[in-house]
Amino acid sequence: MRRALLILLWATATGAAEPAPAPVYGCAIPAPEPLAPRTDVAADIVDVLSGDAEVDLNGPAIFRDRLVLRRDDIQLGADGARYDRNSGEFALSGNIDLRNADTWLGGDSASYNTESGLFRIDAAEFELYTLPARGSADRITLEETRVLTLKDATYTSCARGKDDWLLRAGSLSIDRETGVATARNARLEFKGVPILYSPWLTYPVDGRRRSGLLLPDFGSGGQRGVEVAVPYYFNIAPNYDATLTPHYMSKRGLLARGEFRYLSASSTGVLDGEFLPNDDVTGEDRALVHWYNQSRLGTRWRATVDGTEVSDSAYFEDLSTGLGNASQTHLRQRVDFEYFDNTWSALLRIEDYQTLDDSLTDAEQPYQRLPQVSVNGYWPDNPLGIEYRLQTDLSYFNRDTGTTGLRANLRPQVALPVRIGPLSVDSSVAFDYTAYSLDETAADAAQSPSRSLPIYSVSLATLLERAWGKDGAWLQSIEPRVQFVHVPYEDQSDMPVFDTIQPDFDVVQLFRTNRYVGLDRLGDTDQLNIGITTRLMRSADGSQVLTATVGETRYLSTRDVTLPGEQPTDDDSSDYIAELGMNINNRWNLDLGYQWDSDENVTRMAEARVMYKPAENKIVNLSYRFRRDSLREIDITGTWPIADRWSFVGRYDYSLLDNQVLESFFGLEYSTCCWGLRLVTQRHLTSRDGDSDTAITLQLLLKGFGSPGSRPEQLLGRGTLGYDRY
Repeated sequence: MRRALLILLWATATGAAEPAPAPVYGCAIPAPEPLAPRTDVAADIVDVLSGDAEVDLNGPAIFRDRLVLRRDDIQLGADGARYDRNSGEFALSGNIDLRNADTWLGGDSASYNTESGLFRIDAAEFELYTLPARGSADRITLEETRVLTLKDATYTSCARGKDDWLLRAGSLSIDRETGVATARNARLEFKGVPILYSPWLTYPVDGRRRSGLLLPDFGSGGQRGVEVAVPYYFNIAPNYDATLTPHYMSKRGLLARGEFRYLSASSTGVLDGEFLPNDDVTGEDRALVHWYNQSRLGTRWRATVDGTEVSDSAYFEDLSTGLGNASQTHLRQRVDFEYFDNTWSALLRIEDYQTLDDSLTDAEQPYQRLPQVSVNGYWPDNPLGIEYRLQTDLSYFNRDTGTTGLRANLRPQVALPVRIGPLSVDSSVAFDYTAYSLDETAADAAQSPSRSLPIYSVSLATLLERAWGKDGAWLQSIEPRVQFVHVPYEDQSDMPVFDTIQPDFDVVQLFRTNRYVGLDRLGDTDQLNIGITTRLMRSADGSQVLTATVGETRYLSTRDVTLPGEQPTDDDSSDYIAELGMNINNRWNLDLGYQWDSDENVTRMAEARVMYKPAENKIVNLSYRFRRDSLREIDITGTWPIADRWSFVGRYDYSLLDNQVLESFFGLEYSTCCWGLRLVTQRHLTSRDGDSDTAITLQLLLKGFGSPGSRPEQLLGRGTLGYDRY
């Protein structure tokens, strides 16, 4: 008898002492107060409490009054019971109650067979507190492997008395070890309306990854028509998974989208693609493929592959959403091999581009690098504190039209950093040698131009700090820096321009020794770069409240080196630049950027962003961006609760220069603890010519029953700063 009860309770509580699975979405089911573990008896002792009991040493044992069996923190109760020693059958009847810290089972009658280890309960109900989930069944069987099997079952993660979504199944098996539920002859109901039937399906009941259907996305747009996307997730292995998504578009056809992710001890990456056979609008096959892989090749080597290619230049305009995709002009493909150690770093790169902007001429196409080889060295801590640096680059640039050829660059540098009290002095001299071997040049152009120039720079900087406020509550720093740069003039007009541009002037560019980015031009200059930064921090935790930077460059000579189409300039100063960042408190954040042209007395650039976040579910961002003669727009994004369980999410990006909406979306989200509904309408540019489209997406989330697709989530997260944390 005692052995039978031990086996019964062990079977129902196997693994009860193990950590519970991580909780997932679902309405919390209040668990009863846990039984205090017994400390006065051994863990395998079973307490048997019953009023009237009849025990025959050679026959059955009969319990006529309420029977309670308890071992440690597990308890089983019934109005009556019978144990047959000959058959090994233990039968209970009336108000069955079996519970521990994470499970409750109730029913009309139950039985346990000591030979098979099978526990059965009829007219049952169950509650799983740690998932959380609950349900009922005509019969529940529990195996020693912790597998629950239910006949004519219901299952939901909603609160008691609220069956907002309900899974009905002819049979339902829940494996607590693997976290997988398997249903046969299953019908999924939402608000009493059947929305899915399947003769067989599996779904996860906790946070672990499982293969199966994800919840579909529904939408409608002018370019693609009515859309339905039904993702299927493949949990291939702990370090491999894939998602296959049939995506039907009423105006285009059926597009297949796939994604494969992998992770190993030496590599990580993702391979994804899309294929639309015989587009109903264009009559052509449309496709996209993207592969990103990064691998460690030994302890010091790394290889990276990153490339995207589409079947045609209008692919993103026709088949993708969002201003970012539609405005792409080039897709980059590259393969990198890199080496790192304490002294040397090296890069071997092969790079190509696919051009999507058909308005670009052949002469405006980017160059291929076939290949680029770069080797750099760094030797600090030499006698007298001298530092040595070496930069080298050898690249072959190829294109169907225009000049092509080989470019070699060699730049050794000697630097002497010195600290004099609070003053840091960093002086350096570098020698830049650049040479070309060119093909397809103009008749009067040099085939082997070269450049040899020194670069001199001296930088002075210091850090001043003071504590102020009551009891030194605040710490303020002032960080001035001055840099002098001298590069003599050398005519470089006979050199091609493979990859060189003049970037916008900002704080990052303020202390560069070359006003160009790229190796085809080295700008001549005698200039004094001046900048000062101040920071305000809380002394208690070092958190930054304010940072502000102001700077400009003073020119002591004319700048005659130019890119094609530029003119030499004799301005004696650059624009003034300023940046301000403020974390006013836990709710308010402010960022400002400003660029002032003192010669023409005009603003060249201005940016402002204010974020107000009084709570995790309340976020508002207001941004203003201005670039003289090219950009003037206002951008408002945010998410905010508007009623109980309802919240609003939106973005409005408007060009004041073009009097046109660049992108807008507005969404309503309704959320309970067991389900949610998201409706998003989006209007965005679909072409570089200014064409736009409107799309509507509807998404239903049944929490605790699989996972939703990700497109609306990505849209909202991309548009609303702080939404990812919400």
